[in-house]
Amino acid sequence: MNTAIVMLGSNINGAENLTKAKELLSEYFEILEESSIQVTEPAGRKYKTNFHNQAIKILSDDSHKVITRHFKHIEDVMGRSAQTNQRLEVPIDIDLIFWNGVQKRNDYDKYPYVKQLVDEIKDKPEMPV
Repeated sequence: MNTAIVMLGSNINGAENLTKAKELLSEYFEILEESSIQVTEPAGRKYKTNFHNQAIKILSDDSHKVITRHFKHIEDVMGRSAQTNQRLEVPIDIDLIFWNGVQKRNDYDKYPYVKQLVDEIKDKPEMPV
């Protein structure tokens, strides 16, 4: 089994879209832990609205390439597209931060809120949510 820590973010109907994303993710993965939700001001690309962010820990038999395909599919299902990106709207963003304890994105070091939310769940024993 593989363990991943994933960051969720949305700047449109944030709390609602985080909930919907977790529902869709639970169709593919076992969700082990959830961090608190943090609302942050936009970083970069001149986004106009605040983001709702949350880290989750998931368990999967799939490879890291397969799970990232599932993430992209969920983003598509939830309305993420070139058009929403142009409008600076993010219905949902799903990023793989840690894979089996190995850091996969520098967001953990780059953004204090990512580190804070990930650290809430990173070292907790694995218990299903």
